[in-house]
Formats: sequence, structure tokens, C-alpha cells
Amino acid sequence: MASTTDEVVPSIRKGAERVKHLLDKSKAIQVHSNTIKNKAKKLVEAYFRSQRQQLASLGLDEQSLSGLDRSMQDLLKLTQRNSVRAKYYIGIKVIRRELNGIEVAELVNPAENTLANGLDRKEQLIANTLYDLVYPAGLSYEQACIDLRDINRKSYRGVATELRESLREVLDYLAPDKKVTNQAGFKYESNQTQPTMKQKVRFILTSRGKSKSISETPEAAVQVVEETVGSLARSVYKRSSISTHAVTSKQEVSQIKGYVDVVLSELLEIGG
Repeated sequence: MASTTDEVVPSIRKGAERVKHLLDKSKAIQVHSNTIKNKAKKLVEAYFRSQRQQLASLGLDEQSLSGLDRSMQDLLKLTQRNSVRAKYYIGIKVIRRELNGIEVAELVNPAENTLANGLDRKEQLIANTLYDLVYPAGLSYEQACIDLRDINRKSYRGVATELRESLREVLDYLAPDKKVTNQAGFKYESNQTQPTMKQKVRFILTSRGKSKSISETPEAAVQVVEETVGSLARSVYKRSSISTHAVTSKQEVSQIKGYVDVVLSELLEIGG
């Protein structure tokens, strides 16, 4: 039987790297290339046709695989239209993070990998770092993680807000408005009177000497968070079925959390 560390996880990771390699060679803002789209589709198809079953046979339960399932589904959705290249990078990074979590889950007892509050070890590391940096951000992040696991919860709009607030507080702490606007060549984005989250991410990473290519993924991720949370708030007025909205918003908020984890991991310099 194949083990995740020796065969299955490296195989999935290799497929993700092939997609990333093609993305690195492309300079287009949007992905029109069928070569890239087909390579991404093959990654997703291989996962759901065989690799997922192999992982399940090793004792990984539905909860352990749910994050990887969702990230693969999100990647497939990107291939169904001409999506922004940066979103592909986000998708690949989230897949990598989920694979890292699966490797940890295999090395330790599942009960030991899930802490008393329900968070996994990577989430707890992010929460602890936030508590040390901006305490309210840690509270918001940990609460959002707990609420997403609450099977009795009926609405998830508040969870999305907790995640955005956690991210906003970190950005405001690391990139105060005055420091961002005082940098040479700064310009407000269209119809804005203060720096956007995206501009703050760029300021933080640039000040650390990170290249534009490094900052591209977290910048895109934070923009998705801001736009998606805003659309969630607006969509409640447009949907006739509250129950349908509740189901959809849990999926959307889970995706938002994946993006938030990408940004926070980069800003807090947490590996994985």
C-alpha cells in the first residue's frame, strides 16, 4: 500500500508544480492557454479519480480531506473561464498548504493533530502569532476557525467578517495608512480615499525586500477576500432562499479562509 509521504502526496505535489511551472512561463494577466488549463484539469482529475481514494485508504477521514477537496474544486472552476493568473497561484499555494497538513496528520495521531479547541496545528500557530502581534486579530481568527467547524451553525456571514477583520487589523498594524501613503509614488486606487488591503500587502512585502513576483499571490488573495466578503454582504438581499444562501456561504467562507491563510502565512512569515 502506498504511503502519503512516499508516493501519493509527492505525486499530487508534482502535479501542482507542473501547473506552476507553466504559469511561471506565461506573462499574461489572464490565463487563456489551453495547455495550462488542461494541465490543471489533469491535476484535479487524477486527485478525484484515484489519489483521494488512496489517501482515504490510509485512514484520512472526510474532515482531513475536505480542505484539499475544496482547493481542487476551486482550481477546476478557474479552468472553466479565463481567470486571472494570480488566482491560479493562490490555488496552487492553498493545495500545497493542504498537502503539508496531510503529511502532518499522517505523522502524528489524528487526535494529537487536532487541538482541544478544534484547530489544527497550523491554524493554532497562526492564531498564536496573531495573539502576540495584535491580540484582537488572534481572537477573530480563532473564533472563525471554531465557527467553521460548528456543524450546528446556520449562518456563516459573521465568520467571513471575523476573518476579514483579523486580516484588516494585521494590515493596519504592519502598514499604517500614513506610512503607506507617504511612500514615493503612492496613488490611491480608483474611488478610494485610503490605502486598500492590496496596497498594504505590497507595502509590507516590499519593505521586507520581497520581489513583485513574490507579492503577487498574497496581493491577489487579499483582494479576493475583500471583494468576496463584500459580495456576501450584498448577496443576502438578492437571494430568495435563506437556506440556499446559508449552504453557499459556508462554501464561500471556507474559500475565504483559504485565501486569508495564504496572506497571513506570508505576512507572519509562517512556513507551509
